[in-house]
Amino acid sequence: MRHERVTLLDRYVRIPTVSRTVTPAMVEAVRALWREVGLELTPLLPADGAGTPALYGVLPGPPDAPTLLLYGHYDVQPTGDPALWRWHDVPCAPFEPTYFREGRPVDPWSLDEVALDGVLMVARGGADNKGQHLAALLGLLDAARAQPSEVPAAAQPSQEAAAAALTLDFESHIVPILRAHCVGCHGGERSEAGLDLRSKASLLQGGDSGPALEPGKPEASRFLVRIEQGEMPPEGEPAPTAEQVALLRAWVAAGAPGGDGSSDLDAPPRVSEADRSFWSFRPPQRPAVPAVRDSARVRTPIDAFLLARLEAAGLTFNPDAPKPVLLRRLTFDLWGLPPTHEQLAEFLADERPDAYERLVDRLLADPAYGERWARHWLDVAGYADSDGYLAADRLRPEAWRYRDWVVRALNADMPYDQFLLHQLAGDELFDWRRAPELTEEMADALVATGFLRCASDPTYPGYTEPNEIHQVISDTMQILGTGLLGLTLQCARCHAHKYDPISQRDYFALNALLLPALDPARWLPSETRGALLASEAQQARVQEHNRLVDERVAVLRAALAELSGTFRQRLAEEIAAAPPPGALAAEERTQLASALAVAPEQRNEEQKALVNRLAPMADTSDAALEQRYVAYADEARKLRAAIDAETALRKTLVLSRALVDLEGEPPVAHVLVRGDHRRPGAPVEPGVPEALAPPGFQLSIEPGYKTSGRRLALARWLVRPDHPLTARVHVNRVWAKHFGRGLVATVANFGRSGASPTHPELLDWLACEFVEQGWSQKALHRLLVLSTAYRQSSAHDAAKAAVDPENVLLWAWRPQRVEGEVVRDSLLAVSGKLNRQMGGPPSPVLPQPDGSVITADDPASNRRSLYLIVRRSQHLTLLDLFDTPMMEVNCPQRNESIVPLQALAMWHGPAAEQAAAALAKRLVQEASDQPSRVQRAWHLLFAREPTAREASSVLAFLQEHARLACGPAYDALSDAERDALYTAAWRDAALVLLNTSEFLYVH
Repeated sequence: MRHERVTLLDRYVRIPTVSRTVTPAMVEAVRALWREVGLELTPLLPADGAGTPALYGVLPGPPDAPTLLLYGHYDVQPTGDPALWRWHDVPCAPFEPTYFREGRPVDPWSLDEVALDGVLMVARGGADNKGQHLAALLGLLDAARAQPSEVPAAAQPSQEAAAAALTLDFESHIVPILRAHCVGCHGGERSEAGLDLRSKASLLQGGDSGPALEPGKPEASRFLVRIEQGEMPPEGEPAPTAEQVALLRAWVAAGAPGGDGSSDLDAPPRVSEADRSFWSFRPPQRPAVPAVRDSARVRTPIDAFLLARLEAAGLTFNPDAPKPVLLRRLTFDLWGLPPTHEQLAEFLADERPDAYERLVDRLLADPAYGERWARHWLDVAGYADSDGYLAADRLRPEAWRYRDWVVRALNADMPYDQFLLHQLAGDELFDWRRAPELTEEMADALVATGFLRCASDPTYPGYTEPNEIHQVISDTMQILGTGLLGLTLQCARCHAHKYDPISQRDYFALNALLLPALDPARWLPSETRGALLASEAQQARVQEHNRLVDERVAVLRAALAELSGTFRQRLAEEIAAAPPPGALAAEERTQLASALAVAPEQRNEEQKALVNRLAPMADTSDAALEQRYVAYADEARKLRAAIDAETALRKTLVLSRALVDLEGEPPVAHVLVRGDHRRPGAPVEPGVPEALAPPGFQLSIEPGYKTSGRRLALARWLVRPDHPLTARVHVNRVWAKHFGRGLVATVANFGRSGASPTHPELLDWLACEFVEQGWSQKALHRLLVLSTAYRQSSAHDAAKAAVDPENVLLWAWRPQRVEGEVVRDSLLAVSGKLNRQMGGPPSPVLPQPDGSVITADDPASNRRSLYLIVRRSQHLTLLDLFDTPMMEVNCPQRNESIVPLQALAMWHGPAAEQAAAALAKRLVQEASDQPSRVQRAWHLLFAREPTAREASSVLAFLQEHARLACGPAYDALSDAERDALYTAAWRDAALVLLNTSEFLYVH
């Protein structure tokens, strides 16, 4: 439209006014008309969100003229407070046209006239003439449409240019809408789908599905599309009005003016300082050891922390437990086995002040320590000897090497930081590929990465379903989260964590550290994934060695084939010439001889038919040749022996269940929308959860030869001395095993939904001490078991229980039921059947027709339960009943149940019955009379002397058993005959003793 000077009142008066009712449909019609002349009417919101929005348009004038704000109102309740309406953070009165000059409102009636380029609409509004207001707008638009020729084509603004000309602003117009309807779920402490809508920068950065805002492209801006489609806000939440949605669209179409910049670096942090201030997300600080009144009971700083709380509650520790009780407690804790009578005698005889400390050191130095604590760690890792997945449950022949590595590492007291480094990135610790040969240390480091291969994996050649692949990766992430970080990371796979400040972006940033090795696009099935235990040079040497062997074998096989061919031809001619084939015509004899000269397994169909017709009984096999020709037999035997000898020289390399990076560039990681691999979202860089690192923290990733270095960066971050979780989680896990409950009761959950620590200062002191002692696990065990808290008796004290009924303050040691493996190992140990052979391939289990699973009763199967095969589909029934976990993922914290089936298994199960029979036989062999046998039984089972009452009860049982077995003739029996009856009775007596609480519990 032409440039003109317009008097405001003249233009207003010339437009006819019509009184009418204004409806939202009419408003939309007005907006559509306004768009035809290249501009957009969008909603103006009250600052407090009250009332119905107004329509307005903005027309920028020439540089020397003010900007005109035009708007019309419908169904708006006046507030009477101009401050409740804002434009560019400047109050403006409702129901009146407002002009701005240099960012400040100006009374429009103080201006005589305004010059504008573009369409002019002036309407003086008010609650009493809204119909006239709308009519004026309609009239103006009709006039504009009727005079298109007055506007030069070159001067007509495009839709985009007109939209860009609008002086919309993010802070003034968009933020109020987002704050009212969106940031409750997408900002602050909650950032669903990784999306924060508090700033333009965070809109541009987007969330798990990618950028949320594409300036100038409403159809490509995810946040707007989801709002327009009614997907956001979720059902039940107040949705923006149509006018508000239109304003969002206009702002996007105009290029998203205003805001706080477009750089990701300008986006607000996803994690606030309040998030980082949660107790477990702060690095542990070493507290001062508190002073206590009863300092005589303080053996280690642990006691001071505990006693300070006890004294505050008017309590104190129980007295120390007697030596036999402490011995049994220690051997089960550190070995998982009952003590021997020799250990008891040695400990009782040691009167030195440090006798207890010496006992602890002996137990920690024994290989049984590594076996005991390896079982605990294998729970954390989710170790199994099979892949899982229903009945298929394919075996993992080399998995046991990781199990044995854990035992060796614990016995060698490998520092916990190195223990984790080896398991997460052992392959990246050494340049093993380019080494002249693989050293034992390098091989161990490769095997250690089996930790990341423990998750159930049903893939095999020909079956690599994406759902299964991503489940393997998800399970591995869960093992990392619950086992090492003590966090339920798996919850953030599909959405931002409901309780902890862990977003999907955090989850997939951490997942990106594993992708170079676990790449779904280049997936290697379970049985083919791994690393040969050899350097590249060794592999080349082995390949060359085997090539030469194969060449020599090929020469020998050719010689044998030639020898066989010569003698087979001779035999064929003899058979063809002999009757009845000898009666054949010469041509048939020749054809038959040719067919017979071919080895039977190599004949074609025509030759087979010819032999079957003319000489069906003819035998030209190698065996026939050896029987007929001595010369052939001698020479053939020499050649076959040479072939066997050469073949035996072939070298094989072990394909360990290691995790190593695939060759080539690591894949680009993406957030998976709702955890769905079919919906890749925004790309994400490798990283760690933001809440667990200082603001701006970046992993230092150093790629190596054929490896990305990502897992090593992860491992090094985990074992930083100031890491908030690693040391805390591990010392708490060890504490829980020794004291029956963790300082944090939820051993695998240190997040907001987990339990708070009962003694936070003690937990932090232990974590700091653990790191300062070089991450020594044996030193940690020693520190815990030397404390008075550990040595105190488990006796119940009603007065103390009245103050602290749950024994949270630890005024007594908590009795503990032994685990399933310890039940079985104890049965074998006391019966004398335990095979202490360490390491190697696992012992098998035997599924039974009734569905139970047992072991054979032989030395090969009577090894410690650690060495039984862990097959996911064939769980040993005895272990299953006593809460040994079925490894679906992992088990950082076992359940403990008391159910009738446990008693049935101990009374009638094969393991208990076999142990009772062997124990009875052992007692009879090792002691000559019944009182001595009772004493020996108590030494073996309970590591103490029987009381007089206990001894008399057993002797009375044996006598009654013998009387019932013999009947009235019992009194007439000789001593030898009675002894035979007593021997038979001992089997039942032994079974009773194996079912006592004292045998199954540690006090």
